[in-house]
Amino acid sequence: MDSVQIRNLLQEASCHVYSWTTEDLTTKLAKEVMTIGLAKIISFYQASGYDPNDVLVIFGPDGSITRNKSRFNSGVGYGCAVITKDYLFPTLLHPNGCGFGLYHVTNMPSKHQIMDRLQVLKKDGVPVGRRTGKWDVWKSNHFIDLLRLESLTDDSSYYEKHLPPGDYVLIHSSQQTEKQGLSFWKEEEFEKVKTPFGQVEGLPEKSGIEYLNYFKSVEEYSKSKRTSIAEILFGKENITCISNPTHQGYYQENNLFTMRLGLYNSLDATGEIPLPLFPIGFNGYSFIYLYEGKPNIKTKYWTGVQTQQAKEKDHTSILNKINILPHGGGYKLLYPYSEVKTLVHEREFYFELSQAPMQSRLLIQNVESLEYGYRGSSEVLPVVERLELGKQVARFVPVQVIKY
Repeated sequence: MDSVQIRNLLQEASCHVYSWTTEDLTTKLAKEVMTIGLAKIISFYQASGYDPNDVLVIFGPDGSITRNKSRFNSGVGYGCAVITKDYLFPTLLHPNGCGFGLYHVTNMPSKHQIMDRLQVLKKDGVPVGRRTGKWDVWKSNHFIDLLRLESLTDDSSYYEKHLPPGDYVLIHSSQQTEKQGLSFWKEEEFEKVKTPFGQVEGLPEKSGIEYLNYFKSVEEYSKSKRTSIAEILFGKENITCISNPTHQGYYQENNLFTMRLGLYNSLDATGEIPLPLFPIGFNGYSFIYLYEGKPNIKTKYWTGVQTQQAKEKDHTSILNKINILPHGGGYKLLYPYSEVKTLVHEREFYFELSQAPMQSRLLIQNVESLEYGYRGSSEVLPVVERLELGKQVARFVPVQVIKY
């Protein structure tokens, strides 16, 4: 690995990163990590003789790191959208169809009834049509959150008929069954290119369209799985799907390929209600919020540097058509550092966290053993409101969180 060439690629990649996020240690680390992944993609284009100008990353208000070791070590952050042209990069970005399903429950079963049904789901799996999905609510940050509608916002009378008082449930899960297939689909279709970072695999557009059709089927399966969980736990006759959006998936948007890592396409209607409604959650003891999606992000909220950067890189039209509503707050590293520096040694990347004028520094290669928490609504929602990414419709009180 030529360190000078690597540094030049990292510098170039940093000019393809845009951020409208909460500025803290975790965000700074996320941008450093994602710059590595973006540099890999740019080096693929350069080695293939393509212009990498339509390659960029956009961080939303929940810009953060992932605790998935494989994704982190690949150079991938979270709370962002990765946009490319002509090629997709699923082996690098690892889509999985993860999302939130929000359902109204007419008659909430007893706690003992729910526990009995949970045992059946854990033992037998989740029936989805003729298939059986893996039970994954215990994994990572997946959960089931029993909620009660606390209030609609003052100007949300339009939603009163769609959001009745009472009980709701939020289900956070992914499909799990096609995990390997989504990342390592039809190996022979990928172009494998040697770069200064090693081999990078890209899926050309023709095969990429077929891949996106495959992802769409997996995404629908993931949504159906969340609905099946709700039907089994609470009774099919008792539930109405309010919203069931994906926040981690691959799409074709505006003639470009977009990998959404924690950000909604906030103009899609995803439930039985033909309205673009999106849950935003933070942790098991915090309120859950429901937002109506809006087109964003408006140019009046671009900084002068972002405007100039977009003009120089010809990214203005792309940024004008993207939307970056977050699904949550993201992880938050619990350390008193404020600066992050990327170091390269022996073909490996390291990150040095520091805080001037302190002498102490922390050198890491991944984050799986670090102390972390979750950002709260007070850190993320003010950014959502300030940037007009959506309109708050309702707030829900957590009653019971299930990790089983």
